[in-house]
Amino acid sequence: MRKALVAYFSASGVTKKLAERLAGEIGADLFEIQAETPYTSADLDWQNPKSRSSLEMKDQGCRPAIRGTADMARYEVIFVGFPYME
Repeated sequence: MRKALVAYFSASGVTKKLAERLAGEIGADLFEIQAETPYTSADLDWQNPKSRSSLEMKDQGCRPAIRGTADMARYEVIFVGFPYME
């Protein structure tokens, strides 16, 4: 079995549950991707066009700084999970 990592970002906990399930099923390590400045409820209000998440989604060049890192060189397979919104 290849050494695998499941790295995920979860705003509401849905992606976290899926990442934990996948990692458990395949015996992978788990790494939570966290923004250096945590998101508040107001930041995650996708219905507000001025919320942090809405502004970040509109600007493809905007990516928040990330807290912590994982040693990606240790893994042969890396799964990345994140919330998706159309």
